[in-house]
Amino acid sequence: MPVLLLTGMVHSQAINSVKLDSLLKNGQNFTALREINALDTLVLKKPDLALFYFYKAKCLAAENKNAKAFLSYLQAKRAFLAIDSLDRAMAVNLDIAFFLSTEKNNRKKAENYIKDYLSYALEKNENLLIARAYSNWASLSMEEQPSESLKLFKKSIYFSEKAQDFSQLENVYSNVAVLYNEMLQKPDSAIYYIDKSISFAKKRDNKDGICVNLINKASCYYYQKDYQKAVQLLEEANSIELSQNSKNIKSFIYEFLAINYNELKLYKKAYESLSKSGEIKSEFNFAEQNTKISEFNIKYETQEKEIENLTLKAKIHQNQLITYASLGLLLIAIILTVLIYKNLSKKKKIAEQAQLIQTQRLEKTLKDQELHDIDVMLESQEHERQQIANELHDNLGSLLATLKLNFQNLSRTQNPSDKILFDKTDALLEETYQKVRNISHLKNLGIVGSDGLVIAVKKMAEKMTVINRLIINVIPFGLTQRLTNSTEITLFRIIQELCTNIIKHSQADEVNIYLTQHNSDLINVIIEDNGIGFDYKKVGKTDGIGLKNIEKKVEQMGGTFTVDSILSKGTTIIIDLPL
Repeated sequence: MPVLLLTGMVHSQAINSVKLDSLLKNGQNFTALREINALDTLVLKKPDLALFYFYKAKCLAAENKNAKAFLSYLQAKRAFLAIDSLDRAMAVNLDIAFFLSTEKNNRKKAENYIKDYLSYALEKNENLLIARAYSNWASLSMEEQPSESLKLFKKSIYFSEKAQDFSQLENVYSNVAVLYNEMLQKPDSAIYYIDKSISFAKKRDNKDGICVNLINKASCYYYQKDYQKAVQLLEEANSIELSQNSKNIKSFIYEFLAINYNELKLYKKAYESLSKSGEIKSEFNFAEQNTKISEFNIKYETQEKEIENLTLKAKIHQNQLITYASLGLLLIAIILTVLIYKNLSKKKKIAEQAQLIQTQRLEKTLKDQELHDIDVMLESQEHERQQIANELHDNLGSLLATLKLNFQNLSRTQNPSDKILFDKTDALLEETYQKVRNISHLKNLGIVGSDGLVIAVKKMAEKMTVINRLIINVIPFGLTQRLTNSTEITLFRIIQELCTNIIKHSQADEVNIYLTQHNSDLINVIIEDNGIGFDYKKVGKTDGIGLKNIEKKVEQMGGTFTVDSILSKGTTIIIDLPL
């Protein structure tokens, strides 16, 4: 990455991540902080500004300036979000959660930050990110909810193994060991996970990780009261050359050795170890004095930089006023353009609505005309049926009755040998007469006198039923009062037409007609058969009333017409009609 160039004045500034990472890794925290504070935040580009706050937070955290580090992490997250760097912003969530977790009152807030990170990791479906989320959540819950913490650690292990990340596996196994040893009092289980963590640390040649795991393992044997084994492990840890925090870790090793030697009653060695620990800690005190001096110096440099920044801000403010004035003029121009556009759009919309209304009126006129034609056709068919029925009953029926009477008188004058022929002819005349009567009745099954819809439909079903070939059942319910004459006639003709279609096309042997009136506002008609079924979408206008015309007639009356037909499984037609 480009580095800071200084030649009397700042030409360009940028974050040197490689250099800062190296300084932090070697424990040169104040040198890293000095490098950061030398940068001018007003000239940094947005990506570098986000990194500025991030590295500043890391430096402050390394020096236990937790409050300031926490604030810088918040600023870093906000800056990363501003440049849509969600990966970095969500990673900062874990650092923010760590600082919040140091106070019990803030642990719920810390958990929320971790959950946000987990949601992001699950959305990205990246195993390593998910593993880190569960590991941090488990560490947060370790003290107050050890059982729940263990479940979360197991989830972290699962996703770490899927990611095949040795570093994450090393860390999570080490943390699980601490949980078993310190919280669950199961040192044997802790040793098992420590050994697994050490194996991954060795694969990565991570001496610091091996050293920390040996110290934790010594703690397990201490709780098992195997002080000799604990001393052996601590001596082994002490022999490892560390790259980071070596004095701090060495001090802890000597202090822990003193505790174990004391348990073994080796008081001299205990005293020597404790003295070494004290010597190292005294160095910390000296280093702390130097740290304070450096800290005051950095604060002074920072203050100077802030004064310089304020001067630059004043110039920027002047430039901003000019910019705002230009933007105001531009905004006025944009508003005028938008208003003109909206006015034109409104006129266009009004014209389109007028055209739509005209189209809807035309469609309504055509539909009304079509429905009128259906009404005329139904009335014509009704009138035609009445004429045919009257003609059959009054004229052809009378002629057949007279013919039958004359034939019977004629049969009395014939020879006995012709009696069989005359009997057969007489039987044929009788059958013809009955059929004409049946046809006249079938065609004239309208609503007559006080019969009503139910009786008319039952008579029709009785006439259409053919023994051993077709059974038509009528099941009425709730029809206790007569409907209007026009409604009864229309419904009857619809049912008659549907039953005629069933006889012609369905090959059914059973038909059920349900006439149901649940209340005074609605009548329901269901006609179902067990025939071969059909595809209603392919049905067009045919002879007679026709299914499509029936559907339109029902809709005209404010009802609904539903056809449910499955090939080879029969057909059900449902009519719901308001009264």
